[in-house]
Amino acid sequence: MRDIHLPDGRDAVSAYQRPPLTATLGLIGAILAVYLCEAVFRIEGSGTLFDPGISTLVALGALDKSLVVEGGQWWRLFSAPLLHGGVPHLALNSLALLFAGAALERVVGPIWFAAIFVVGALGGGLASLAINAADLISVGASGAIMGLFASALVIAYRFPIQSRQRRLMLSGSLGVLIPSLIPLFDGLFGQRIDFAAHIGGAIAGGIVGATLLGLWHPDTEAPPHRKTAIAIAVLGLCGAIFAASQVVATYSSQTLAVYVIPDARLPKGMDEIRARSAELLAEFPRDPRSHIYRAVTLQGDNDNAGAEREWRAALAEREMLRAFFKPELEHLIRVNLALLLKESGRRAEAAAMAQPVCAFKGERQILLENAGLCRR
Repeated sequence: MRDIHLPDGRDAVSAYQRPPLTATLGLIGAILAVYLCEAVFRIEGSGTLFDPGISTLVALGALDKSLVVEGGQWWRLFSAPLLHGGVPHLALNSLALLFAGAALERVVGPIWFAAIFVVGALGGGLASLAINAADLISVGASGAIMGLFASALVIAYRFPIQSRQRRLMLSGSLGVLIPSLIPLFDGLFGQRIDFAAHIGGAIAGGIVGATLLGLWHPDTEAPPHRKTAIAIAVLGLCGAIFAASQVVATYSSQTLAVYVIPDARLPKGMDEIRARSAELLAEFPRDPRSHIYRAVTLQGDNDNAGAEREWRAALAEREMLRAFFKPELEHLIRVNLALLLKESGRRAEAAAMAQPVCAFKGERQILLENAGLCRR
């Protein structure tokens, strides 16, 4: 039973008949379950049980501008709102979502509540991509929650001026929106706040609220266009399911990402390769390029046995080669190892190593043919 507004503006509320916050509790349960997945599937060396770390969040669907815009992984718009950067982040958003449900779900119903959550989440994600720096990783339901509160703020004007319902919706919404849209608590618990997502979510939710308010007949208890709300909610659910499937498909390669040398750490030129090859190999032993740098250095020092060992180690990282590098890197390894084997008098072994490259036309194939290592 919804609040009944008497002629004098008072509310007659039968608390024991108020419907449960079905959508609210369902969404809280969903983000708690996803956080459990963050703990279970946390990437080794990335964060702790209470702080998953950037690598884990990216692997599980965080909003990363380069992966979304350049990599085409738009499904992250649906997964990122369900992820959280730690227990404090999760607790605050769960509490805010509960307050939003108390203010809005019993007014618009669970279907429209879920639909507004989806619209706010997408609005927040798009604003984050449009405004934030490219290196910012964004997660959390904050944008969606801001959308719920902004919608509640607008829909409150459906009720009489002196009604308790209107006062509660206005005070509750403003009490959350004002501090959430200005940088008062940035850096709280060591985490930065994505204000772009907050603003985008609030604008999206406010638009939905204003649209509903304009279409909602004063004598009708339920908001209009239920089928539209169902379609939006189903879109959000399907998007989340598809995002989960993509996380499963890409998780194995993302778990390996921690072993890749960051672009900013790559050596520039032969002098730096020789100076840093041992250091990079010790820090990034799974990156084939670490072994390549070390092989080149050892070969320059006439340590052919050590160079062969490192060329073979680079080639052995097949999973890394497939996940992060183009086939040309494997070809480079094979060419250099084949030439080294030929130089040591092991021609048959060298020819076998060269054969996969001989099948491709190009400079490396010509080099191997001139060395007599490509069988005709």
